[in-house]
Amino acid sequence: MATAFQLTPERVEKIETYNRIGWPNLMTISLLELYTQTSQDTLRSVFLSRDDVPFIKYHQRGGVIPRKAWDAFTAAISVGKTYEGEI
Repeated sequence: MATAFQLTPERVEKIETYNRIGWPNLMTISLLELYTQTSQDTLRSVFLSRDDVPFIKYHQRGGVIPRKAWDAFTAAISVGKTYEGEI
């Protein structure tokens, strides 16, 4: 069963900090979870499983997503298009 996103006091503090100073240009899945306020399970099953996701893999288990590419990706899929960004 998927885990729901939990908005804990620590997460609220991090979100407020990033909203104040700006979100990083490259985000890990953990940061993306905070940015979208969506659980990692949902991110993986709905978004990160797509072929057109702007995910840059490094090493064997990790990766990052450029924040601006993520915003363009979600805008494209929200209107039923395939993301055709630079990555």
